[in-house]
Amino acid sequence: MPLVLEAEKLPRATLSELRNSLRNDLIEARDLIDHPRGAVHDPASLETARELLEGALAQVDRPGPRERAALGRDINLAYAALVAVIDLVKSHTDVPLVPAPRPK
Repeated sequence: MPLVLEAEKLPRATLSELRNSLRNDLIEARDLIDHPRGAVHDPASLETARELLEGALAQVDRPGPRERAALGRDINLAYAALVAVIDLVKSHTDVPLVPAPRPK
């Protein structure tokens, strides 16, 4: 499920900003793993989520400049990892699957 299909056609600044935003989202997702909001049914799934998250961050954080295509790959990896981490946490903990209604 790529988020960026043709990175070469997008401005480098846009790609860098999106990459940085997704990187920050991955960092924030650590809290979902470290402090689940419900009972954990399968601790191994949370460890899998952690390994996936840390692996994606290691790739995104590697040193050196990136061409647009490489930025696109980083974005797609970070996005896919984020979706998978959220799914693993929600599938193996007692968290509400539907958000609570907003207060009026």
